[in-house]
Amino acid sequence: MAFRFFRLRVALLGGGFRGSFGKALRTTLLYAILAAAAVLLAIAPTVLIDDAQQRSAVDLLIGGAVLLGVFLVPFFENRRMLEPRQFVQYPAGPGAIAGGLLLSSVITWPFFLLVVWLVALTATRPAWQEPAWAAPVAFILAALFAVASARVMSLLSRLIAGQRFAGALRTTGVVLIVALLPLAVFAGATVFAPGGFDAVDQVAEKLAWTPFGAPFAAVEAAGAGDLDAAGMYLAIVAAAIVVLLTLWFALVAASNRRVERPLSPGVARSGLGWFERFSARPAQVIAARQLTYWARDPRYRVALFAIPLAPVFMMLAFWVAGAPLTTLALVPLPVMLLLLGWSQHNDIAMDSTAIWEHVASGTRGRADRAGRLAPVLMIGLPLAVIGSSITVTIVGDWRILPAVVGMNIGVLLVACAVSCVFSVLTPYPATRPGDSPFVQPQGAGTGSGLAQTIAMILALVLAVPPVWFAVNALVDVEFTENMWALAFGIGYGLVVLVLGVLIGGWLFDRSGPELIAVTQIFD
Repeated sequence: MAFRFFRLRVALLGGGFRGSFGKALRTTLLYAILAAAAVLLAIAPTVLIDDAQQRSAVDLLIGGAVLLGVFLVPFFENRRMLEPRQFVQYPAGPGAIAGGLLLSSVITWPFFLLVVWLVALTATRPAWQEPAWAAPVAFILAALFAVASARVMSLLSRLIAGQRFAGALRTTGVVLIVALLPLAVFAGATVFAPGGFDAVDQVAEKLAWTPFGAPFAAVEAAGAGDLDAAGMYLAIVAAAIVVLLTLWFALVAASNRRVERPLSPGVARSGLGWFERFSARPAQVIAARQLTYWARDPRYRVALFAIPLAPVFMMLAFWVAGAPLTTLALVPLPVMLLLLGWSQHNDIAMDSTAIWEHVASGTRGRADRAGRLAPVLMIGLPLAVIGSSITVTIVGDWRILPAVVGMNIGVLLVACAVSCVFSVLTPYPATRPGDSPFVQPQGAGTGSGLAQTIAMILALVLAVPPVWFAVNALVDVEFTENMWALAFGIGYGLVVLVLGVLIGGWLFDRSGPELIAVTQIFD
């Protein structure tokens, strides 16, 4: 069985080179660039850092980050992983399938790149070459740990999320990666700042006692002559490998006995855009239609492009008044999220040509309210997480990240909740579908201005609690205060949003015919 897996791996390995000459050339250049990047990652600390002790700490941090990435990334991105369930029809037991998949994982491009990086590390660190056995043993254990962790996390992801939520899981992974990039840049800048290596030493000392940093700490300890410490570090990695292998064989056995829940027959497979990614349920169908509107309708795109302008003018006014940059950095994102959520306060009028379908089909109001939130939340939540990390990078203190994230998510959810109610309670004439987004609709007057003003005021009032706790956490930077601001902002926002959906849905159910009459007058 293992021989069959090896043959399959070799065939998959060469798949990128098959086809046209241009495709083979592009694949060759891609992996050559990745291999050069791996070598550069190994060489960079020796070029940038002269002090041996500081370089060792940085090596441990980089090595731990690489192994941590190998551990986490397959959980969010596992499309290129062979799944044990694919081979359940073969005349082989779960143990043979698990062993074959595990052994054949060494015939993959990511494993080759990992080996290139480990070999480059060994070749460019003369201090690690004595005793001669230390580096090979440590790095073989690191490679085994990487293979086992990638296999376990990939299969665990498939068992937990399955095909149904695979897309959402990949999106979450991309958002997390992008959100962490500014923090990584800030951490790199902190390392080379005065006194930055003291923090690096503290983090490296703690990371050394985890399976991610232990192989590199073992090599460093062996090179310094402390063989007892090196043995302890190697034992940590070996124990982690044993745990992962045990989980791997158990998960393969469970996977081969488990049938994944089939997708709903109402889900289209291809050709329907957003509709093929949602099941045939009222809220999901409305969400797919709203996402299609936001992608194609210029009325929504113009509003989306206009939202970032308000915080820019606010920052210019504050800057002219002499406000410090670190304070100004906290302003734009919550203002943008507030405007993004508030922009949906007249969404029923914007969708006036289709609202009759909801009333005629008996669609529940809460399904209408929840489905229309999809575009705002799909844009706003990643923006809140990514923008918060950029904000704390500009401020220069990553400790306030939880408070900033809690404040921004709370503001977004509160604004969405207000829009859920006011779009049903006070609809006013909007630009009709197909018209220019700059055309002024007939009948817009004091009613529209009053609805906009009240919705904005109520959103600002309801946003005060998460902003208040976040400001307290920013003034008194403590871990407990920041985590409380994060939990309160998200929890409070969710409670208000659920109430907004329920109240808006109740109003929709009671006034469906009236909404049709009003929106037909607008048209």
